[in-house]
Amino acid sequence: MINKERLLRDNRLCKEIIGLSVEELKNLAAEFSACYLIYRKKNRKDHERQMGAGQKGFIPTPLDKLLFILLYLKCYPTYDLQGLLFGLEALLNNLTV
Repeated sequence: MINKERLLRDNRLCKEIIGLSVEELKNLAAEFSACYLIYRKKNRKDHERQMGAGQKGFIPTPLDKLLFILLYLKCYPTYDLQGLLFGLEALLNNLTV
């Protein structure tokens, strides 16, 4: 799994990995989290279950989701590398034909 804490402590590393400074990432993460929550609530029109019920996502937090997206856009890694960095390799192994 990618070490978020290490990334959020080192401004140079953060810029190299995702292209944003730590301060820019934190500001974007706050906006992303709010927008993501609004998106999730808006797309639950006819669901019987409450928010948070059911299967949990493979990428747990909005910050992790944002890092996943930003790393993909900056570096364009293969799905195998992205899965390895974010702990999704078991999921990817099940998808191979």
